[in-house]
Amino acid sequence: MSESTAPEQPKTLGRYEVRGVLGKGAMGLVYDGLDPKLNRRVAIKTILTRKLSPEAARMANVRFAREVKAVARLSHPHVVQVYDFGNEGDLSYIVMEYIKGRELKDLFDNKEAIDLKTAFKLMLQLLAALDFAHEAGIVHRDVKPANMMIDAAGNAKLADFGVARVEDPDAAGEKTRVGAVIGTPSYMSPEQMQGSPVDRRSDVWAAGVVFYQLLTGQKPFEGSNWALAKKVIMEDPVWPSKVVQVNPVLDRVVARALAKDPEGRYQSAKAFSDALKRILEGKPPEDPAEAAAAAPVGAAAVAPGSEAEKEFWDGVKDSDDPGDLELYVETFPQGVFVAEAKKRIAELGGQG
Repeated sequence: MSESTAPEQPKTLGRYEVRGVLGKGAMGLVYDGLDPKLNRRVAIKTILTRKLSPEAARMANVRFAREVKAVARLSHPHVVQVYDFGNEGDLSYIVMEYIKGRELKDLFDNKEAIDLKTAFKLMLQLLAALDFAHEAGIVHRDVKPANMMIDAAGNAKLADFGVARVEDPDAAGEKTRVGAVIGTPSYMSPEQMQGSPVDRRSDVWAAGVVFYQLLTGQKPFEGSNWALAKKVIMEDPVWPSKVVQVNPVLDRVVARALAKDPEGRYQSAKAFSDALKRILEGKPPEDPAEAAAAAPVGAAAVAPGSEAEKEFWDGVKDSDDPGDLELYVETFPQGVFVAEAKKRIAELGGQG
């Protein structure tokens, strides 16, 4: 944009002083601001509404209002706080906590190395933020590196709750309509990609994609439009240990986080976090109590996500004989692909 066509920087937005430009957001500039009432530095995210249709401008304001409403419920060290929103002429704006740092996306774009210790730290912080949000009745729906700020101390802060679903029985229109696709394709779960209703397990999926990137430096699913959707819905990624030198135990964690069927996934961000903590303690990622309760007496202790399981699954997943799939379920009762196997068995008229 040339200087002659660039909009003039406002001196104030509401009561907030504008001191400079921090960067460019998805739909407008992000200003460096000051709240003189509290003598607090803030970031002010803006949208120039005159460039939008009346409906788009209205939705921008709805999104800002939703973000303020969502984050007002959340006071957490790993969530970027939102303080206020308003309108000033052609600008809609939202006032946020100022973070001295940068987006996780910048690290990936610059191909900066992220060691395993840092990867675990950032994931545990992200999952703590998600668990807190979920327990407050908020599903983020757009977890991705561009919405994760890394502050000067190297800590993660989850941002941008503008498309969050807020569970509030008194709020009309908050629930997603079936068929409405919301999110960023590379981080969308299969059910999200298909426009089906989503819950906290879609955020678990997106967190799994971020974890894959932290481990490998690349996304588990790449492509555009239909090619990407097909991979997300139907294909497994190349497991991390096949991409970089990491312990294959991490493949089991990624496989569960990225299970196609939500029932096969970690059922909460806390469960995902607990698996990572067990690994840090030198233990298997599976919950011992869960595994013991589900495993039949005398069943062989075969870890979910093991090479043996993958080879067995690859040999039977396309079979038209439900008996082959039933044998997989009996052999690997806690297997990564059990939910998918049972669904296929039911389709083939087996017992499941």
